[in-house]
Amino acid sequence: MSGGGGGSVAFVLHSHLPWFRRNGVFPVGEEWLFQSWSESYLPLLDTLERLAADGLTDVMTIGFTPVLAEQMADPYLLAEFHSWLGRRVLDLQWTMSAAPASDKAVLGPVWRHHAQRQARLLTQLEDGLLGEGLVAPFARLADAGVIELLGGPATHPYLPLMADPSLIRGQISAGLDVGEALTGRRPTGVWAPECGYRPAGPVGDPTAPPHDVRPDGTPLLVPSAVDLPGLEAFWAEAGVDHLVLDGPTLARPAGAADREWARTARDLHAVGDPLDVLDRPVWIADSDVAAFGRNLAVSYAVWNPHGGYPADVWYRDFHAIDLEGGFKSWRVTDTSSLAKQPYEPDAAAARVAAHADDFVGLLHAHLDPRDDDAVVVAAYDTELFGHWWYEGPQWLEAVLRRLADDPTVGTTTLAGHLARRPPAARLRLPESSWGWGKGHAAWVTDETRWIWQEIRAAEDRFATLADGPARDAAWRQLTMLQASDWPFMIARDQSTQYAVERVKTHLARFEQACAGQDLEELAWHDDPSRRPCPVPIGG
Repeated sequence: MSGGGGGSVAFVLHSHLPWFRRNGVFPVGEEWLFQSWSESYLPLLDTLERLAADGLTDVMTIGFTPVLAEQMADPYLLAEFHSWLGRRVLDLQWTMSAAPASDKAVLGPVWRHHAQRQARLLTQLEDGLLGEGLVAPFARLADAGVIELLGGPATHPYLPLMADPSLIRGQISAGLDVGEALTGRRPTGVWAPECGYRPAGPVGDPTAPPHDVRPDGTPLLVPSAVDLPGLEAFWAEAGVDHLVLDGPTLARPAGAADREWARTARDLHAVGDPLDVLDRPVWIADSDVAAFGRNLAVSYAVWNPHGGYPADVWYRDFHAIDLEGGFKSWRVTDTSSLAKQPYEPDAAAARVAAHADDFVGLLHAHLDPRDDDAVVVAAYDTELFGHWWYEGPQWLEAVLRRLADDPTVGTTTLAGHLARRPPAARLRLPESSWGWGKGHAAWVTDETRWIWQEIRAAEDRFATLADGPARDAAWRQLTMLQASDWPFMIARDQSTQYAVERVKTHLARFEQACAGQDLEELAWHDDPSRRPCPVPIGG
């Protein structure tokens, strides 16, 4: 554990994007990958390698979903990313030379900042990453004990509503296979997709209208005829011994009042407070699988639906793009105003230092220095750091360096904490997710019911297929169809048409695979590795 001997913080970053390879470019498609890689993953890698060079270990836990990791290692996408990044450099050079003097006077300094940064990224990519891919360097950091790498199911499906046990096992084993193939080690920890969990019992039926809908939008699903073990049984069977779930999934059965988990993080919990469950893992039911709950009060101090550090007036504004260069060249200035001021990197760096101090102070206020069993799980999407919050990687490095020298609060990986401090308690957890109402509302609506119906029909059709190349190709399309991204995008009204098109496309390709037609064409889009289906005939 880096830092002190009291409590610790486990930074956990969740990296996921759906399969975009040769499935669109812009505004939705491969462009999403390249933005995330250049703005978050490459800067994060640079940060971690600096920390490693200075001897820091047990720094954080990072998960790359298998469907994303495959793309991060794909030669075609790496070559496309290289071209995309090179074009960005040329665009900036042209902008700086061709812009009117008046524009140069206002935005010239920030354009030069962008140009230097883009050139560094291009050099970083060309200095080995272009050949080995973006997963290998993170694997080396894991081997060196700097980070822990999490795995997950193959295509990030919403497991609580999967009803075929053989397909659940297939998704999990295929995903862990990808992790092992790309990193050299089989993951023993996962970020459960969508923080989804289901205890033993009947699986809810998303294909039928719910028998009721709560005021927060949570559908109360009609139970299906399928009765399965809790998801922890499937994880344990696959060799997974710890996972990340949402904080309320642990807080509610521990006795915390609804939404009590979101109270201020600077309040120390009293002895016996139900929220103590958020500062230590628990065993799930009767299993040997430990659940770590996201500490939302701490995590929300950084970013939440109403603001957080990235909303500071000196940070780069995510939404404001200069028309001349096509870059984000303005600072937040005022969240209620459209009149933005040019971005000033030096002023932003000063705010990074202040916010790093503030976060470390928050941890000191939250953790009892006498309780060295405590671990705060500060969990975020990786894209927060760099993509959404431009200064995020700087802030993360500043916090980690402060904690490395801290006598009472240090950093840890989830696996490291579990090895040192196994859970002392067991909880029977409720069916839950991170989404609205902490239930199924972000994936099951009237507008998405047809998707679940099509998925169930495809799963039934898949069960009839004989072994062979066609079944392997159909498996790939079925797992793409099962991705949780498509119903989520529709339920949240985010690129809805693209999500609908992807569902219909994978349905068509699934039927094409079942018929054994044009399998090479399918591989061109979706199967560079040609991995065989892990689900045995007959389940």
